[in-house]
Amino acid sequence: MSNAQFQSATFVNRKLIGKIQTAESVRISVKQDIAQVLSIGVDSCVNSYETTNGEASFYGKTNIKFMYSDGTSVLSSSYNADFTASIQSELLNTDSKLTFDVVTVDTKADVSVNTATLTVLLEITVYAYVCERSPYFESGEDIFTKTDRVEVLEQADVINIPFVLDEELSSSRNISTVLLAESALCATDYSVSNGVLRVQGDALVRLTYISDGVIVTDNLPFKFERELEATEGLADCQLKLRLICKNTKVRLDIAEGDVNTAFTVEISGTAQAEATRTGVLEIVSDAYGPDCDFTFERNTVTTTLPCGSACAVKKILTNLASDNGKTPITAVNVGAIVTNCVSQERSALVEGVVYATLLYQTETGTEGEQLELPYSQTVDIDYLMPQCKSFARATVLNFDVLEQGGVLAEAELCLTVESERTVDYSVIVNVEEKPFDKTELPAIEMCLARKGETLWNLAKNLHISEEDLVSVNPEITNPLDKDARIVVYNKI
Repeated sequence: MSNAQFQSATFVNRKLIGKIQTAESVRISVKQDIAQVLSIGVDSCVNSYETTNGEASFYGKTNIKFMYSDGTSVLSSSYNADFTASIQSELLNTDSKLTFDVVTVDTKADVSVNTATLTVLLEITVYAYVCERSPYFESGEDIFTKTDRVEVLEQADVINIPFVLDEELSSSRNISTVLLAESALCATDYSVSNGVLRVQGDALVRLTYISDGVIVTDNLPFKFERELEATEGLADCQLKLRLICKNTKVRLDIAEGDVNTAFTVEISGTAQAEATRTGVLEIVSDAYGPDCDFTFERNTVTTTLPCGSACAVKKILTNLASDNGKTPITAVNVGAIVTNCVSQERSALVEGVVYATLLYQTETGTEGEQLELPYSQTVDIDYLMPQCKSFARATVLNFDVLEQGGVLAEAELCLTVESERTVDYSVIVNVEEKPFDKTELPAIEMCLARKGETLWNLAKNLHISEEDLVSVNPEITNPLDKDARIVVYNKI
């Protein structure tokens, strides 16, 4: 039909592409013989990826923090390993924008004299912003149209910005040897203006060291604020920001013959920004002409819309069973995962596990024992509805083992929740005209309309405009509150 006007729009949908598992084998050799493996900490992230039609290949780095005993002393070593993996999906193409969640599923260690072979099993969850370009019926000359205003996600990008965070800190005791440096970052506020991404947040450095022959762990929290160079793709967008810690280094400020407590921590990481832009379209959902009907070809398009987000700090306090009478001296390689996130009315229920390695001092030396603390917390989110999907991340901002009428584990979690909903729209992609001869109609008609009918349906069945229908029948309501006789003047 020559006077039917069509536009074209992009509908973006965030999709779960799938989950894969990949195993890494790392061989670490040290100077001393390894009597016992105490703890294995693993931090992994995807650094880059390449997409083709139907497949994505990605490349990442794993930072392994290895603690062991040689029979008399506690020692540590760290190692960086690269990994590659791929996933196949018909949804992927060269324009796909991907995000990744990497979780350590299992670790194993085989020891031979001074060499440990560590096997790390990773589970990688892949999400993609999938774009669909579709025409839609917008308007037409001499066509009566019913128009819906719909909100769509029309643009999405994933931008990774590297950063380094330096901070001068001080330990509680004299540092003889650093065993382990762990860090955690949580963004509490961020904004983009004039090409600059401003990030504020909470940080934690957990420093485990030997002081006068004793193992000590300090929780050292601090606030941070940084300005990062932002690309044009972040301007005027809705942002979801995730801070990923990749490596933590400690530089001691050693003073000869003095107490050494001052040090500088260097945290290398990535600010992963998911930048999205929503828009509103005027889409024709129904139409008719003064002397014709239409047959429509429709297409269902899918888009993802934000529901709300929130960041909350929660405290967890758990009694630790001590059947063997041992009291832990510290906890190392602390972290948290989310196992489930359920949307509720104006809140999300986040469930997961806080994990750590507890170190004990026994008659035979230092021993390590794995600890898992399940948690279930509610995070309030305005506008959240049960039909939305929610995704959460957990960051441990503090972890202590306390002796208060028993042994207690106290964790402080920063829970970040992002919510979205998937919406389907039926759009008209083609129109076929079905004319009829209006000259056969009488000049004046009297029709019976039933209670509940709408002005649109009445006008469409009578092939006149809603305005003309109301002008001749000013007493009718929309919808009709009772049966009514309708007068129609047909324009021949």
